[in-house]
Amino acid sequence: MRYSPLVLMLTTCFLAAMPSGTSRAQTELPSTQPQPRNAMVRVVTISQDGLQDRTGKTFINATLTRLERAASFRPDIACLPESFTSGEPETIPGPTTQRLSQWAKEHKCYVICPILIRDRDRTYNAAIVIDRQGRIIGRYCKIRPTEGELQRGICPGPNNPPVFETDFGTIGVQICFDVNWHGQWQRLREKGAKIVFFASAYPAARQIRTLAWLNQYFVVTSTKTRPASIYDITGETLATTGKFQQWAGAIVPLGKTVFEIDFHVSKMREIQKKYGSRVEVTWYHDEDLVTLASLDPVLTVQDLIREYKLTPHRDYILRAQQQQDKSRPSTEP
Repeated sequence: MRYSPLVLMLTTCFLAAMPSGTSRAQTELPSTQPQPRNAMVRVVTISQDGLQDRTGKTFINATLTRLERAASFRPDIACLPESFTSGEPETIPGPTTQRLSQWAKEHKCYVICPILIRDRDRTYNAAIVIDRQGRIIGRYCKIRPTEGELQRGICPGPNNPPVFETDFGTIGVQICFDVNWHGQWQRLREKGAKIVFFASAYPAARQIRTLAWLNQYFVVTSTKTRPASIYDITGETLATTGKFQQWAGAIVPLGKTVFEIDFHVSKMREIQKKYGSRVEVTWYHDEDLVTLASLDPVLTVQDLIREYKLTPHRDYILRAQQQQDKSRPSTEP
């Protein structure tokens, strides 16, 4: 489907004028304009760096003040650090989730709320997922507690990490020590996660960059100490917190995809020539890879894949492996 430059301009202007907290993925345009189809997600992360000398309500209030400042970014989703209240386990719903549910409803924003929870006779290090209406839509319980946590009675969560469906796409969650078990991160990719939120005590920056690259999804870290960051599917840093601002925000094009250079060089040049600023093509010359993202509300990468008969990197690798296995002798020396 093709749209005139005037329609595209009007659509872009409409999106830019949307009220705070309104998602591009959920906004309904007038029937005379094309419906946005390409998810451009506004993501926010919070760091608690510098707050460690505070306790109780003072600590929680200072953290939520940082979250309130981040509301100026008009996020679609925000993430807080691991067990960010540093308090006793709570039942769900409880005082913290009720407070965050109100914030989510007020700002029309999903929230990842990591706290210790009590479920019957068990305690979990968990992350509660709250939707734009302030409703709890699920939880992730840390699969890999540390030895110290186990000694304090923290129970490991179910071994199969869940994913959560939002109005802009599928997301997953991991917590701190989980970073060392790469199979969990791969399962989230296999389940369709486009963004994984990593609530943690520390940044684990090299590991996270590697996991983002290996799984080709965005990763958002939220930390108790040091910087919290937002990573591209290539592992590159899109935004990070620091001394002058303890929250960070980025707009991520959820359909961004990696392609092998093979068979795609001339096609990518054709795409750049035809679509110009509506797309972003980034060449990774030393890797023989290229990424393609759509920056247009009505054009998706899937549209381009169909139009130019592109093969995403993962599909290409699977195809090559199938041909290798088919060609391998049944009896090897």
